[in-house]
Amino acid sequence: MSSEPLNDISFARYFQLLRQLMPCGMDFYVCSLSGVVLAADAGNTAQVVPSGVRVDRAMKQLSVGSESRLAADKGSDSITYVMDIQTPAGETAGVLVATGPAGGDPGVIDLDYAVDVAFMAVVECIEKEYRMTVELNAMAQELAGRYEEINLMYDTSDGNTSIEDEDITLKQLIENYVEYLDVDMVAIVYPQQDRILCALGSRDPIHAPYEIIRRLSRDYLPQARAHGSCLLINDITDRRRDDLSLEMPYKILSCPVYNARDEIDGILICLNHIYRTDFYNSDRSLLKVMAKKVAKITQTNYDALTGLMNQLAFESVLQRALDQARDEGVFHCLLNIDIDRLQVLNESLGRSAGDHVIKSVGEMLRHKLRSTDTVSYLGEGRYGVLLERCAIEKGMDVSQALRKQVKEGGLSWGGAELDLSVSIGITVVEPHVRNVEQVMEAAELAREAAKELGNGQLQVFRQNDQDLVMRKNNMQFATTIQKALRENRFRLYCQTIRPVAECREQYHFEVLLRLIGEDGAVTSPVEFLQPAEQYNLMPAIDRWVVDKTFSTLTEAGIAGKTGQGIVSINLSGQSLADVGLGDYIKDKLHHYGIAPDCICFEVTETAAIGNKTAALRIIEQLKKMGCHFSLDDFGTGLSTFSYLKELPVDYVKIDGSFVRKILEDKVSHAMVASINQIGHVMGLRTVAEFVESEALAERLALMGLDYLQGYAIDEPQPLTDYLSGLAGAQSVQTG
Repeated sequence: MSSEPLNDISFARYFQLLRQLMPCGMDFYVCSLSGVVLAADAGNTAQVVPSGVRVDRAMKQLSVGSESRLAADKGSDSITYVMDIQTPAGETAGVLVATGPAGGDPGVIDLDYAVDVAFMAVVECIEKEYRMTVELNAMAQELAGRYEEINLMYDTSDGNTSIEDEDITLKQLIENYVEYLDVDMVAIVYPQQDRILCALGSRDPIHAPYEIIRRLSRDYLPQARAHGSCLLINDITDRRRDDLSLEMPYKILSCPVYNARDEIDGILICLNHIYRTDFYNSDRSLLKVMAKKVAKITQTNYDALTGLMNQLAFESVLQRALDQARDEGVFHCLLNIDIDRLQVLNESLGRSAGDHVIKSVGEMLRHKLRSTDTVSYLGEGRYGVLLERCAIEKGMDVSQALRKQVKEGGLSWGGAELDLSVSIGITVVEPHVRNVEQVMEAAELAREAAKELGNGQLQVFRQNDQDLVMRKNNMQFATTIQKALRENRFRLYCQTIRPVAECREQYHFEVLLRLIGEDGAVTSPVEFLQPAEQYNLMPAIDRWVVDKTFSTLTEAGIAGKTGQGIVSINLSGQSLADVGLGDYIKDKLHHYGIAPDCICFEVTETAAIGNKTAALRIIEQLKKMGCHFSLDDFGTGLSTFSYLKELPVDYVKIDGSFVRKILEDKVSHAMVASINQIGHVMGLRTVAEFVESEALAERLALMGLDYLQGYAIDEPQPLTDYLSGLAGAQSVQTG
């Protein structure tokens, strides 16, 4: 049987009674069956029964079935008496022990008889209290289990509470507890946030409550985190008061508050004057219920890992600051702070190290700033900081100080100091800013610009900064692109690539891409490819193009047979690094029944040179399937001809910046001629793009180019229209 209920019994009065009934010089203990001291009389400070006292031998006598519940071990120097404390079921929960010197008190005729009578009387009282404690525990557990039915705090909502209403809600909660349960003081403490809410009863006031709360939370929180236990102290002589450095005459009930990660980051504290009613197990259970309610309220607005305000709550604070800026004409600074190389740290040292850094940096920021400033955790190693009533120059000074604090903070992990830095974006919360989203976005843009400058940099967003304005536009366009992908608002166009000499190809064209706006307007790739690349959206776009092109070809009955013609599809530099792209294309070729030799993939020279290893891998993989490859924008690279020998392509597409100038620029003419000649020597077919006039087309044909592409040859048109015309022409030829 567990001895746990014995921990909830105050034995001071029982020990006092034994001292009156028993001979002088005796010491008294209550022990568990394993011999651990659960309580000792006030005159004894030992944590275990002295080694010379033979409790174990006396307990063995109890176990052999003696009719008497009193056992004794009498030595030459000491004598020990033991009596078992029984549960209502007749099992032994613990033992009452008395020890003293051998020989006893000469004034006592029969020591054994005196001990038997005294022990029996006291043990009967202890067993009665034990039964009551067990019953109260059962009642308290039932009460806690029926929380939704009893709902102690009827007047307190625990739904999604905004940050503005949170303190009001929590204050109402503890005031209800004081009122309903007639307690002298209840407090909620969040040490990480340096946050205390306190409610006092209307009777004799608690003196200096906040000082008491801080001392209690300082001493109790480490114990709670180590053991996860509640604290209940009624007795003024309870030795646990020493561990709490608490000399004040108050009865104490305290309970931890858990966060969403099941970690203790808060405390509930109840105090009663020493002359008031004791706290019981039922009070402890109800306080646990209250702790769950507190956790439910606060988890809405605070991050579980750092204890800092979360983004939703921070945006609410930012809205208030924006309103203040408009109403009073004041300025605030918003910082967006990002821990550099956090992903590398997570991968090299583990997620625990990353969490340690995130928490520690949050602590640094909070302690470095004014009490009027707000720090929040936005996730992924990023923080939002609002510096209230702060000009941009001062905001930059504060940012420099924060950056220095993190750099020189001396954080370590596993005994090694960590090399940390943060990138900081800064913007101004001023009267003309439209909304919270605009100011948050500005700080994010500044942070991204800071990271591009290198680790540990600052960047200020100003509305007239053209680079940041362009970045902002790209960010907005990236959102548009993602939405267009979800809503299938991209359209395939194409443009003919015409052979200069007659050949057996029935068609040869390049697939082009257009974005259709929500208003139906057609957007050129010139507008959306840069933001798509900046935000790494090209692999998703390329996969969409491959799938949609193949399905459209199949529906039109095109490219299903070997040797029919060539359909050229662009692959971005980002897609070259997509290790799964080759298998994706292979699956799509099989799924739609496309002949691989009818497909030619185009990669730009710049992308191929910049990702040479990846380019070689994807080119070789797709060529093994039977697909062709073309090197686009050729002539723009720095080592053009040397790389041309290393890349196993089939076509060379000469960059249009040279092609369009050959009629008036001798250098451009020479470049096109030399690329064409070297390409032919290497067995490659050459394509001139941006052919915009008949005169240009004629000159290129005379120079011996294999293919021409441009507005003078054919204008781009929807792929479905082109394929319909192509199918019709083939039908006429066949017919």
